[in-house]
Amino acid sequence: MNSLVLDFENKVNDNKYSITDLLRHCLIIARKLKQQEFVEWIYNELNGYENKEVPSYRKIPLNIKFLNPYYGWCPYVVTQKEVCDNLSHMPIKITISEIEETTREKDNDIIRFSVPGELKKSLINTVEFETDFCYEGSRISMIKIIDAVKNEMLNWILSLEENGIIDENNKFNNNQIKKANKVTSQIINNFYGDKNSIDLSQIINK
Repeated sequence: MNSLVLDFENKVNDNKYSITDLLRHCLIIARKLKQQEFVEWIYNELNGYENKEVPSYRKIPLNIKFLNPYYGWCPYVVTQKEVCDNLSHMPIKITISEIEETTREKDNDIIRFSVPGELKKSLINTVEFETDFCYEGSRISMIKIIDAVKNEMLNWILSLEENGIIDENNKFNNNQIKKANKVTSQIINNFYGDKNSIDLSQIINK
């Protein structure tokens, strides 16, 4: 019997499949089960979270640094407590393939990201000279995002199997589609642990 669900369980522990390959496999299953929320989550991972709230696992520790012409990248010292609190974890909105690409450079444990234009303008006003800024984080934090996505997919697939939602020859019946709604809603509710949005440009300009 051909089964998309059982085939995914075999693939998820095989390192030859990228996280993007696994998400596309899950997308086929989610579309066939008419699980719109899960489909939307998969598209967000594949295409990025621009203008959208990110799941809690995509909020990682990052430091802001500025480019010193003599000493290179230097820590940007934050004196306002409110800004310090909000800088503890920053949302990573790039595509999962871009995240995966950053983890391939095993000789470099430091990952740098560009600071958005509006925030950069606000930061320049605080240092009073023209320079560049970046976010700096660890490669390990990016690996944790990939692991979290993989774990969410595996948890979903195993939940489908536990509830008897296994396709036959790549097809699900109407009863399986109905049962999948409950399974998927429980998984989706776990994605967003921290509902607090971060707008540093507004905080810095206070």
